[in-house]
Amino acid sequence: MEKQKRKKHGAHNESKSLWNYTLSPGWSQEEVKILKLALQKFGIGKWRSIIQSECLPDKSIGQIYIQTQRMLGQQSLGDFMGLQIDLEKVWIDNNQKKGVMRKNGCVINTGDNPNKEERKQRIEENRQKYSISQEEINKIKLPRFKNDCVAKYFTIQEIENDQFTTIEKLQHFVNLEVEIEKKLKKILFIKSNANGNGNGNHIANNHLDEQK
Repeated sequence: MEKQKRKKHGAHNESKSLWNYTLSPGWSQEEVKILKLALQKFGIGKWRSIIQSECLPDKSIGQIYIQTQRMLGQQSLGDFMGLQIDLEKVWIDNNQKKGVMRKNGCVINTGDNPNKEERKQRIEENRQKYSISQEEINKIKLPRFKNDCVAKYFTIQEIENDQFTTIEKLQHFVNLEVEIEKKLKKILFIKSNANGNGNGNHIANNHLDEQK
């Protein structure tokens, strides 16, 4: 009995060591751990929510997208969009596939792109196979870091000249939205104090929370 327990325990440890995803340039193991939690909290494809959570302030949507590919072991993420899943289990299944093309350790889709109904069906199948419980999701706590870096915004000419990828443009608009929201809160805070508004304390608290 004791021998069987040790054998089972050893198999469990071996399974945990199988998740040998590759790191994208500029990523640390600690950052990947945070990204895993963020993906499980918000869902695959919820890049905007991850950025706004400030758990990975130095990462762009493009960087998060590429590292997510490596953590799942496949280039196409369409079949997992919106899902809160066990990333390691997906990676292990992809790693065990035979007769497929790979790049940077990721399975490359060489077939035809699925239509809307086929995509919907695949997402539901993956939901049933890989989803984590709501209890696990509720327990996830993400760190929050203040980013003191000055955001770089594109000019109208740069966007019109198509010098950037769609992912880079999306990241630009997310940055703009976050900065606009911060400035609006700051304006409300200053205006409230100037007018002696009774709601000043409430707005001030929100402003301070935003600066943390």
